[in-house]
Amino acid sequence: MARPLRPERLAHIADAATRAFGRLGYQRTHMADVAAAAGLSSGAIYTYVESKETLFHLVFVHAFDLLAESAPALPLSPPAPGETVAVIREGLRRTAGAPLLRAALDADAPADMRAELAAIVEEQYETIERLWPVLAVIERCAIDLPELEEMYFRRGRPERHAALSRYLSKRAGTGDLRAMPDADIAARLVSEATAWFGWHRRDDRDAKRFDDGLARRTVIEFVCDALVTPP
Repeated sequence: MARPLRPERLAHIADAATRAFGRLGYQRTHMADVAAAAGLSSGAIYTYVESKETLFHLVFVHAFDLLAESAPALPLSPPAPGETVAVIREGLRRTAGAPLLRAALDADAPADMRAELAAIVEEQYETIERLWPVLAVIERCAIDLPELEEMYFRRGRPERHAALSRYLSKRAGTGDLRAMPDADIAARLVSEATAWFGWHRRDDRDAKRFDDGLARRTVIEFVCDALVTPP
């Protein structure tokens, strides 16, 4: 008989799975390892999720706050074909849509150039800092899952870089930002700075050297000082 849902236990399992998939990738992650990290026996985890595919789906359902009280009884069944990628795509659209960058692209001229750029960089930094555990799962597992590779690396991420590049080119064209030799490279520099300090430094040996708030403020100030045209 199917058991009633225990959201707190599923959330605990999802957190353990997020760490495992984000560190090991899809193929190298084993149900038994996730079970142990979640404080379950190797067999007990199957009373919550039927398969590794289901466990992987649970990571994103949990990350994007879709674990509702009305969820199906346990164990959770495998997702339909394409369902996990659809959840990821929609979840990123809702939580990483960069509304400030989109608004700036639609605006002819900013009232305050430095404030506009600072807000855009902080928006990107905050998104990465908030979502980095699930982004790690996506990036590490995409090599094993072609549909995820197509959605994230060949469409989603290039589109986000292209939007930032268009913004930098647009503001450089009006003289509000410094003109860089290549706007795409400049956009990538901004993205890599926010990604390293908001995410990748957490896996670095020197992770605890930097205060979170100071890291964010320094990245924002650095980008603004480098790009905003002096009065």
